[in-house]
Amino acid sequence: MSQERVIVVGGGVVGASSAWWLDRSGFDVVVLERRDSFGSVTTPNALGTIRTQYGTRVLIDLAQESLSFYRNVTEHLGIEPWALGWANHGYLYLSDNEEHTSRLQASLAEYQSMGVTSSSFVGESEIRDRFPFAGSAVAGIFHGDGSWVDPRRITQAWVDASPAVDWRTGVEVTAISSTSSGAWELETSQGALTADRVVICSGPYAPAMLQQFGVTVPVKITPRYKLFVPDMDEVHAAAPLVININNGAYWRPVDGGVWLSHSNVDGRSLEPADTVAVPDGFLDDCADQIEPVSPALAAAARARRDDVTYAGGFQVYPADDAPIVGEVPGAAGLYMNTGHWAGVMLSPACGRLLADCVAGTVDDGANPCRIGRFADGSAERHGTNKFGGWG
Repeated sequence: MSQERVIVVGGGVVGASSAWWLDRSGFDVVVLERRDSFGSVTTPNALGTIRTQYGTRVLIDLAQESLSFYRNVTEHLGIEPWALGWANHGYLYLSDNEEHTSRLQASLAEYQSMGVTSSSFVGESEIRDRFPFAGSAVAGIFHGDGSWVDPRRITQAWVDASPAVDWRTGVEVTAISSTSSGAWELETSQGALTADRVVICSGPYAPAMLQQFGVTVPVKITPRYKLFVPDMDEVHAAAPLVININNGAYWRPVDGGVWLSHSNVDGRSLEPADTVAVPDGFLDDCADQIEPVSPALAAAARARRDDVTYAGGFQVYPADDAPIVGEVPGAAGLYMNTGHWAGVMLSPACGRLLADCVAGTVDDGANPCRIGRFADGSAERHGTNKFGGWG
């Protein structure tokens, strides 16, 4: 009996993970990426971070599964963690407001009640001893599971670990339709293709692709910016990911410097594009917002503004922050793995879940990421999902 063919549309980190898991599940997999390389649109603009500290069970379960995958990546992909840029420096959530101490402790207790065991409260004296860059911070949470990988490297690792997959670049999908036999036909820039199943993993472009099937994907597509400050000192190079929990400004070490950003970007829902212009004043906004908990970094960003480099991309936020994975209602054989604002972070677990849905080993009712959760009222949103304390 021949293998069922599955075509994955989109070759970013989520599409690459989905293809790897589908290949392991025994499918004949083809990946179509319209760009010249995989992981080249939204993926390279990601921060590449991994945490398990969330306010909902669904996100905690997905994150814990993904963290286990990354920690055991040699077993899975045959590559050493260092080759992915793996680092486990932790996440550090800080406040310079003493009145937030009780709120931080209440958030910590909630995480721990749901099985997040690597987080602990840090008071002012401990902050001074362990984190000399922390400015006027007086309270926080240190999340020991906090880690990161390089987004491009993990995408390429999935490609390299799946030689049986037909990986194609420079192929744009222009139309998708079902046939009378129940198969699927795709019109592409390189001709027509047929498949038994199709998976949409096209990031911010997925909602528009799915509209023709009567599906409104409940997501908001927002811009994401970051800047690179070069030549930071050893104290900053050894730091965890640092978040000013009062305003969502954050930074983390990266080879040769740090990435710095903040969450208070233009909140409009935008049409997707391959490039996003970083607005004027973004550096000063970042420096102002991070300064209370990282004054030396803020000063360095301002002083080195001529050496700073910028990147802009998109984040896709579902209404409850959890990814949307599973079969498209009313379109048997068409699947989605979309709604990712934390694609690198959750892609191992979501790729596995997608493959299970395609293989039929998980039914829709047992799938916590099914799109039907928004209609049946089971979707749960929590203020601690985004920053790990409050948003």
